[in-house]
Amino acid sequence: MLIGYGHHNTYFSTYIRIILILLTWILTISIGVHALIAVTQSKETVQIAKSGVPLLLSSGIVQAKDAEVSVILWFENRDIPLAIWTNSPTPDWIWTYRELQMENGKRSVILTGQRLLNKNEERNLFAWYTTMVPQIEKAGGRIYLDERIPQAIDISAYLSQTNALPTQWVLSDNLLSIAAYQNIIETSVMAGQDRINIQLLSRGKNTEGQSVLAIPVLLKQF
Repeated sequence: MLIGYGHHNTYFSTYIRIILILLTWILTISIGVHALIAVTQSKETVQIAKSGVPLLLSSGIVQAKDAEVSVILWFENRDIPLAIWTNSPTPDWIWTYRELQMENGKRSVILTGQRLLNKNEERNLFAWYTTMVPQIEKAGGRIYLDERIPQAIDISAYLSQTNALPTQWVLSDNLLSIAAYQNIIETSVMAGQDRINIQLLSRGKNTEGQSVLAIPVLLKQF
């Protein structure tokens, strides 16, 4: 009887161990699957965020079909990588080259260009901008983007639509200027104690007027 009981107990213990191993294996696989799903969802969220275009025509709040876009590239020295010269915002883009004498005796370089773009071209421009920002900064340069439309806009609606956080504002007569920070835009500057990468100005009444979106700040007169 004692021997039979011992065999039964051994069989039962082995059975329990097998069950525990199977449960551990299932739990490990389940955790791995959930982790993979979480990583995939996180990547998808980043891709969705990156696919957003926080420019005027793509914001969904303007009636204008075209926008005048200017791009300014500033470099601390004249040694500009060939990839920057050859990778233009649009196929027919033309850069204007200019040198500036700096106080230290060195010469900085400014490349400027502008073109009238529709919404699809605007999206392509922002894709180019996103790609070029790290290359330009690595080469010791900065990029400034200026987009203008012949229409006054609801700046608060734009900020809400593009998830931009306003930090500074100025109201003068019929001109409203807002400085803000938007997460998708990959460059920024300090304005006092605030980090900003958008400056939006609108002048006019209702939809009659003009608006400009500058990234990260306005360089040209409005």
